[in-house]
Amino acid sequence: MTTLAKKKVMTKLCTSVSAGSLEELVGKANLALSLGSDLVELRIDRLTEGVSPREIEAQLSVFAERAVVTVRSSRDGGMFWGSESQRLDLVSRLAQMGPAYLDVELSTARENRKWMQALPKDVKKIASWHDFKGTPDLKALRSIREEELGFGSLAKVVTTAQRMDDNVTTLALCAEEPGKTISFCMGELGTLSRVVAMRLGAPLAYASIPNEAVAPGQVSISTMRTLRSMVV
Repeated sequence: MTTLAKKKVMTKLCTSVSAGSLEELVGKANLALSLGSDLVELRIDRLTEGVSPREIEAQLSVFAERAVVTVRSSRDGGMFWGSESQRLDLVSRLAQMGPAYLDVELSTARENRKWMQALPKDVKKIASWHDFKGTPDLKALRSIREEELGFGSLAKVVTTAQRMDDNVTTLALCAEEPGKTISFCMGELGTLSRVVAMRLGAPLAYASIPNEAVAPGQVSISTMRTLRSMVV
């Protein structure tokens, strides 16, 4: 039976930011860090079409050591405007900045194993998987996590809460591998899991800048900082 005993892992707070322009993205990243976020997730896929990789790298490299770089594909809930080859090329280029983490979808890693292996070894990878409709059972989520850990140092398994019990499923997954598993539910009913996961040793917890949630159920960075001090 899972307990809420304290873990040695201190959860880092990561604020997700997105914008149509680089200037706006830089401003939001600076705001997130000024509000006390440990890391900032840069949602590159939400930039307006036409921004060159060189411009992106030049403007965002200043955040590299505290950045989670995400270029989410459209099939995985992202908004990338170009082809899949363009997306992979962009991820490869941004990996050269040396970000704290690079978020790569499990589906992308599965289908592009050689590309995945060619990414810089010194950049930590988050292998991610999302279910935008519901929450599979724990056995299914365990299988996903184990596959993800074959590709990245962290496994991110995110589902959608249709009922309160779904929180228990994702939290059980998180508790089994503290320090390696980021697992919680999206949606209003899933907010509980975002908070309790910090108690169970989740390495990262995602937040938003005030009134700008990037995913359903995200809590502001200021509130998450307060909650972390209470539960960890």
